Amino acid sequence: MHLLSRGTPDLSPATQPTSQWEWEFAQAIIPKPTHNKATPRLAPTPTIDTIICHTGAAWNKDHKVTGLAWIFSNPDSTEISRGSFLQTVVSSPLMAEALAIREALLHASAHHYKRIWLRSDSQGLITAINSNLQSIELYSILSDVYSMISSKFLSVLFSFISRTLNGPADSLAKARLCMNPLDF
Repeated sequence: MHLLSRGTPDLSPATQPTSQWEWEFAQAIIPKPTHNKATPRLAPTPTIDTIICHTGAAWNKDHKVTGLAWIFSNPDSTEISRGSFLQTVVSSPLMAEALAIREALLHASAHHYKRIWLRSDSQGLITAINSNLQSIELYSILSDVYSMISSKFLSVLFSFISRTLNGPADSLAKARLCMNPLDF
């Protein structure tokens, strides 16, 4: 690594191997966490206009395909809409869960829902979102999520729930994955 004037490292591609330079550049633009754990919060009481959303994802490791699902209900648990989507070229279960959240928010925006309480059984993802942590793998997906939150909704809350409480969304995601039209 070469140093520029005043001891600033020269990270240009000419002085670094391409992959190392790209990695260092990506690390420089991703905010570093200020703490390791999200602050625990008590679950809020939803208002009458809050829409509850459960998301789920089912990932096929061998074929890198995932079924995404979301179910919307009102605060008294009456289902008001649902959706599912098959996504190819998905590298991990964490990415699949992030894609499910993004698709759910797109669905909510299209239906003009303004207050969303999104629940997922992906504890790591919910912690990352609530702590504003970024990863290279999820950077573009979470950027879309943050952009939608700030421009399309009045409020969005993300909560972790156990897989047993998220059964219908997970079942819908698995069913969507099983309806895969691709010939493996």
